[in-house]
Formats: sequence, structure tokens, C-alpha cells
Amino acid sequence: MDRLTIRESVSDNPPFLTLVLSGELDVVNVGKLSDTVVYELEAGQRHLLIDLTGVTWCDSGSLFALLGMRHAAGHASGSLSLTAASDCVHEALGLTRLVELLPFIEPR
Repeated sequence: MDRLTIRESVSDNPPFLTLVLSGELDVVNVGKLSDTVVYELEAGQRHLLIDLTGVTWCDSGSLFALLGMRHAAGHASGSLSLTAASDCVHEALGLTRLVELLPFIEPR
């Protein structure tokens, strides 16, 4: 199993903070992403962009967790959007039909 790694990146899309994910995004480690999102929201960062290019596996539970994180960001007067998803993320989005509820911002 590939561990999930999360790193901050300087965003090409201000005012977003980009979180770049790599490895497996699944029920075992989605809590790590949730903790990071909560930390950033509590620190005052309101607009998060999740880069999913390096995700090698994504389960449906993780997508529903991302949806919950998106709602949390909205309640904090912010936003959470996705960008540059890998093939497995696109496949999971199609299977769960969450593509309309988890917006994508195209990288610049």
C-alpha cells in the first residue's frame, strides 16, 4: 500500500493554497487529508485546491469525505476545489456520480 503524502505548493491560482497529494487516497488514510484541511481552515486559509495528479488509488469513501471537506470549507466562508486528477480519481468520480458536486479548476 502506498502511503498518502500531502505537501503544500505555491498556487498558480491565487488566493488558493494548493495541497498536492500522492499515493493512495482511501478510507485508511483520508483522515490525514481531513486533518490537514481542518488545520488550514483553522489557520485562516479559506480557499484550498487539492491536486490529485499523484493519486494512485481512490475509493468512494474518500470522495464522500472530500465532499464533506468541501462543505466544511464553505461553512468557513471558503472553498475547496479539485485539480488535475489522475485516471483512477476520474474513474471513481464517474462511478460515484460525484463529479458535479466536486468542482475542478483547470491548472493554469
